[in-house]
Amino acid sequence: MLPHMRFLVFLLASAAYAQTSSGSISGTVYDPSGAVIPGAQIRLIGTETGDLVRSLSTDNTGAFTAPLLRPSSYTVEASAQGFKTLRRSGIILRVDDILALKLTLDPGATTESINVTATAELLEERSNAVGQVVDEKTMQQLPLNGRNYLQLASLAAGAVPSRSRDRTISAYGNRGLQNAFLLDGARNQSYLRGLDNRQRDAMRPQLEAIAEFKVQTANYSAEYGASAGAVINVVTKSGSNEIHGSAFEFLRNNKMDARDCFLPASSKQPLYIQHQFGGSLGGPFIKNRAWWQGAFQRTHISEGETNIATVPLAAEKAGIYTLPLHDPATTRANPAGTGSIRDLFPNNTIPAARFDRVGKPLMDRYPAPNLPGTARNYVSNPLQATRSNNATGRADLRVSDKDSVFFRFSLDDGSYQRLPVLPLGAQTGTNRETPARSYGVGYTRIISPNIVNEVRFAYNYIAVNQDGTLPLENLIPGALDPRVTSSFPTFAAAGYATLGDQPAGFSNVPLYKSSKVWNFSDNLSIVKKKHSMKMGVDFQILDIPTFATLNGRGAFGFTGVFTQNPQRRPGSGSGLADLLLGLPNSITTGSPSDAKERANNNYFYFQDDWTVTPKLTLNFGIHYELTRPFWDQNNRLANLVLDSGHPLYGQYVLAGDPRLPRSLMETDKNNIAPRFGFAWRPPLNGTVIRGGFGIFFAQDEAVGVSQRITNNPPFVGFGGLGMVSDQLNVASTIPLSSPLPARPASVDPAAYKFDPRGTVQIRSWQTNFTMPYVAQWNLSLQKELTKTLVWELNYVGNRGIKLLGAYEGNQPFPGLGSVNDRRPLASMTRGSILRVEPWVNATYHGLSTRLEKRFAKGLSFLTVYTFGRALDTQSNMDLCQDCAGSNGFGSVQDTRNRRLNYGLADHHIAHRFVLSGNYELPFNAPGAAGHLIRGWALSGISTMQTGQPITVTLNFDNANTGTTNWPNRLASGKPSNQNINNWIDAAAFAFPAAFTFGNAGRNTMIGPGFLSTDISLHRNFGLKLTDRSRIEFRAEAFNLFNTPQFGNPNATLGNPAFGTVGGTARSNRQMQLGLRMLF
Repeated sequence: MLPHMRFLVFLLASAAYAQTSSGSISGTVYDPSGAVIPGAQIRLIGTETGDLVRSLSTDNTGAFTAPLLRPSSYTVEASAQGFKTLRRSGIILRVDDILALKLTLDPGATTESINVTATAELLEERSNAVGQVVDEKTMQQLPLNGRNYLQLASLAAGAVPSRSRDRTISAYGNRGLQNAFLLDGARNQSYLRGLDNRQRDAMRPQLEAIAEFKVQTANYSAEYGASAGAVINVVTKSGSNEIHGSAFEFLRNNKMDARDCFLPASSKQPLYIQHQFGGSLGGPFIKNRAWWQGAFQRTHISEGETNIATVPLAAEKAGIYTLPLHDPATTRANPAGTGSIRDLFPNNTIPAARFDRVGKPLMDRYPAPNLPGTARNYVSNPLQATRSNNATGRADLRVSDKDSVFFRFSLDDGSYQRLPVLPLGAQTGTNRETPARSYGVGYTRIISPNIVNEVRFAYNYIAVNQDGTLPLENLIPGALDPRVTSSFPTFAAAGYATLGDQPAGFSNVPLYKSSKVWNFSDNLSIVKKKHSMKMGVDFQILDIPTFATLNGRGAFGFTGVFTQNPQRRPGSGSGLADLLLGLPNSITTGSPSDAKERANNNYFYFQDDWTVTPKLTLNFGIHYELTRPFWDQNNRLANLVLDSGHPLYGQYVLAGDPRLPRSLMETDKNNIAPRFGFAWRPPLNGTVIRGGFGIFFAQDEAVGVSQRITNNPPFVGFGGLGMVSDQLNVASTIPLSSPLPARPASVDPAAYKFDPRGTVQIRSWQTNFTMPYVAQWNLSLQKELTKTLVWELNYVGNRGIKLLGAYEGNQPFPGLGSVNDRRPLASMTRGSILRVEPWVNATYHGLSTRLEKRFAKGLSFLTVYTFGRALDTQSNMDLCQDCAGSNGFGSVQDTRNRRLNYGLADHHIAHRFVLSGNYELPFNAPGAAGHLIRGWALSGISTMQTGQPITVTLNFDNANTGTTNWPNRLASGKPSNQNINNWIDAAAFAFPAAFTFGNAGRNTMIGPGFLSTDISLHRNFGLKLTDRSRIEFRAEAFNLFNTPQFGNPNATLGNPAFGTVGGTARSNRQMQLGLRMLF
């Protein structure tokens, strides 16, 4: 047996992603004098299931460890010859807990027993990791709008809201897209390209299916990897020896809600009706041997969104404008100086004879304003419908005293119908289906009392299938790809609603994509003397097909450059006027992406928790990742090699070229991540000092297909157009009334020759790819104030090194003339180059404090305060706040000086305070009065935080480089009387000289903070079905005091709305009623 075990240890002892959802119970057995008792018999019994989970004995130091235990409630029995049997019940093991018990046996016969009810362990005495467990009672008691468990992840110390589209948390300054999700110990990650408003978790169980979850925010052990953010570990419920279940209905209706403070007085409050109903049921197949559990939830939402947009006035549709309007047909050299000049249109009015025959009908598609003013003068309440079914089923079987298995199945099917802001015809609606499936299987084998092995298999599938609701309209010949089957091109006039646009978050039609992930992991735990060792391996197979329209419908941009004064552009010209004249500043057409990406990844780890003394534990770990770049099943990849010094520099390479791997990127095989930590109990009662350091490699961030090398010609964009005018001469654009160049027939990739004269955007990824990583360190102090109250202080710092980022790789120097004609790599391509490489650096330093009271005497609460400063050069490459520019390069103004982008991270929040808790009101009385006042409880979450950063940009490309421009900053920009109508002082910024960059910098302003309190008042009514049966009535209010939660202001200098807050980031007060039966 020993040689086989050595081989198994060798096979697994290099490992690092095979995360689990288990915990361990360790302890030391003493006699009354304090001497240890070797050879004491230890039995662990499941409280809910009644089965013998583990049987072992103490070593010669009186210590024992039971690893790989499922989070649950246990009874621990300890017995030894000459001592009474100690039976300690109520031991709660939570996700990833390492409990350390002190058991003292009294002299006597083993037939005599002493029963003790344990109190919850409050201190982390065996690990340096920073995290927060949210148990079932907390999830069920706290008010949750939509019954989404992940909302409670923000209760953890160091967690702040993320601004990337994953819509989750940023943990101690790390990117939200770096969070890892586990479901019953197996990876639960989505790799959907662009995510499309879906979170990183592929499957999100509903509340009735979850036993508890843990958010680990810093310096977790070596078994957790392939992420550089938080780890969110969810454990689903198991059945028990008793039939038990629940049924519920939760209702929201706009008639119970407060009005949006930005909703015009003349407008009705938009419709909102939400029903969530379902239940759970569980019990035994065979008592003490096999159990089952299931849960189901259906959600119906009918919603009338309030949307406010800017549409043209009747005069503007007729060609009459108030700003100075210059005639592009009169453009000529300035006879009295440099540059060019133009004549004004008489009375700033475009003659009807000059209207473009396509531009004028497009302008007429805009609806008439229904609100006063020239900006934000149109409101609509389109009806949106959402339907979803969410279900989870689980079965557990104890095959023998040494073998146990479980199987879990989950589904989440969503259906969405969305209408646009403007009426159909001016814009288009979208229908979307999002089916998801998840399967999980686990097998645990107790090889010996000190050796336990755990195997996990999981398969996760999630898809997005969507298309437009309007039939195909070929308004401009050549704009539409033949595979596009609905809608029409988009026409964006600066400062106005975009014609042809789809609902926010539901654009890009048609779109069909999915994420399929197969995951196999094995974890081996060995306890030897003072060492608790764990090692494991995880294998992943990824299959990520994507069919995305991208610019297959064509996109036309109108910025006003053709009706501006060439000598002084600010304050003149109009994008609407350019549209009426049919003169786009930019035209982008392409073809859909049809990618079938694949990858195989391997992760390995070894972790040793060494109990040096009963007061000192050292945590050593090493994690190795072999993360391979994605390749395409049909070799539909192409890359422009721009790595300095690479032998293929400047060459356009297609997949299959023998000079590069099939993925066109080299695999980084040097990803070794050490972890070290300690936990020390100084000679102060109830005190633990913990600290550690670790390296954490970043995962794939689900970068959108438009940024990937699957989106390069000849596979995507072949025959398309990527045109940006010279901002001066009409000859440099293609009028709307003229057909676009005919698309050539598709070409065999083997015969394709890259044309450097083309202007289609090219994606260039670093060929010698190196894995981004984060170095993180922490120091923590925990103090047990009472048996149910613990205080913690944490310092956490980290440094992100070579994180993934994007920038314009073919940016011309500022100057006059066509952008494409001035590009420095024109010998390679006259088009834009989206360069992707690990170039981003980030730093974070933060303090957090936590005061937690476990439930006792009717009260529990958790108070968390986080103070931090997050800095970086780009916060997200995609999905993204940094994609403010029309080309998706974000706020990287000058790509030759990207270090100038270093500033506050998008997700930076300096101060955040969260108080949550539950209080069972101590009202009691005999008789009829008692029936009225008994059973009431109050729970709530109160949040206060400062605002998030804002980058001030210009409303046009002043430098004429094809990227986002900053203004010059003259003062702080914060008005002395700051309010929602004057949040940023326009006088503190100025337009730079023509064809120069501004100096304002990135994320230099801070937006509004917020204060919100969510409350739930609930009452329990006993039922006579069983002793534990009851009905719970709930009345909940979100943002109880109706405090406005303002969004960030408009930060585009030159926009009439600059510096003003035009909406809310979170809703005004909303009410919810609920009824829940438990039995």
